[in-house]
Amino acid sequence: MIDLLFSIGCETVGMIMGLWLAPSQPASLRLLAGTAIGLVLYLLLVYPFYRRLKLFPMILPRCPCCAQPQLGFHFVNGWPRVAYRCPTWNGDFVIWLDGKVGASEEWERPVLILKWPYAWGIYKRVREPEQVAAPNGPRERSAEEGRLCSK
Repeated sequence: MIDLLFSIGCETVGMIMGLWLAPSQPASLRLLAGTAIGLVLYLLLVYPFYRRLKLFPMILPRCPCCAQPQLGFHFVNGWPRVAYRCPTWNGDFVIWLDGKVGASEEWERPVLILKWPYAWGIYKRVREPEQVAAPNGPRERSAEEGRLCSK
């Protein structure tokens, strides 16, 4: 609901600015300019608005393992690193809501990052970065990881 109110507010301010900045232009041109100003205002302000209020995107992703759209996920922990539990296959995956993977990521489950504009729910799957030299040899997989997807 906050998403809708924010977009309506940006469009309203844009329309007012369009009508105020060009009073001598035809009405259709002023409405078009107001819509364009509202859209630009929305795109400029949506990122700081979502980050400041720590909001979740409007659109949740498809599960990266079963690729099924879900009506909802079980949120395991909070912002900016959110672990989701898919109700279809009961496995976990992680989304970084601030657009970048933190250094604390364990890479034991699929990892997605949220891309700009954050409100629209555009996701990208990321892989574990290659390490130059593993100090303790290859990492051993636990039994818990066996039930995680390997895509």
